[in-house]
Amino acid sequence: MKKLLIACSVMLLSLGASAQVHFGIGAGAGTTGISLDASLMVGKYVGIRGGVDIMPQIKVNKDIDLKTEDANKKVSQLTNEIKELNTKLAQYGLEQVDLSQYPGGNLPNNMEIQGKLKNTTGHVLIDLYPGGHSFHFTVGAYFGPEEIIDVYNKEDGFMKPITAYNDAIIYAQSQTPSNSVVPQNVRDVVDKYGLKMIGGELGDYFVTPNPADKGNVNAYAKVKSFRPYVGLGFGRAVPKGRIGCQFDLGVQFWGKPEIYVPTYNKTTGTYQCEKIDGDKAGDDAGKVLKTVSKVSVYPVLNFRLVGRIF
Repeated sequence: MKKLLIACSVMLLSLGASAQVHFGIGAGAGTTGISLDASLMVGKYVGIRGGVDIMPQIKVNKDIDLKTEDANKKVSQLTNEIKELNTKLAQYGLEQVDLSQYPGGNLPNNMEIQGKLKNTTGHVLIDLYPGGHSFHFTVGAYFGPEEIIDVYNKEDGFMKPITAYNDAIIYAQSQTPSNSVVPQNVRDVVDKYGLKMIGGELGDYFVTPNPADKGNVNAYAKVKSFRPYVGLGFGRAVPKGRIGCQFDLGVQFWGKPEIYVPTYNKTTGTYQCEKIDGDKAGDDAGKVLKTVSKVSVYPVLNFRLVGRIF
């Protein structure tokens, strides 16, 4: 595609030296958003367009169940038990148990998330008119952001209780159990109540917020920022009269979409924002990801009005 664009540019330079050039501006709408561009007609056979496609930032809100009810009940029971123990220890003048090292309660049960589409792009397109008529073939490229979809929690810092809880569980699991019938340390208590980290099991991945993100969670979809384009259509880049129209149908080649989510590796004990492999994401999620990964092109359907300047 890049070689084809270079070849077309060389051809345009040679044509421009001898052919009549006309200039116009246009505006349109379609699957790439609202388009604004400037255009040239070099003789009867070649048109050049360059501009921007403004995609409205579409936002979708959704509530998700964090499934923390059971953990909240167990933590509440655990906290009451430790408080009762501390009361007895205080009566005998003994050192009390530090509650701060134990998992805290009051975990949120639901979270409102927001998904946002951001796909404003620039474009450079070359129209080729066989026979000099309005029908044309088009080659070129669109340029846009790599991250086209973001999903995040709406309330800033909403996940702080979750990360504090998970940190406490990780700390507990790093301790050596005492193998006593009566819990002797935080590891024994966590094992007794069956407390585990809060997150989503996605096949081989454990999805949970990273404490470094200060209570926030973000997942996103990535494609290529450079997107070659091929298509066809009707209408001239610059009309013969004062006003004209142009219709385009084609595809952008934006590559295989990649999905990134925050995860925790229980083996290595590390957090990361990880690219999800459909083969490792479990049955249901894996099927969805495999389907998404096959959508390596973005359809373009645009209609524009063009005004001739000279």
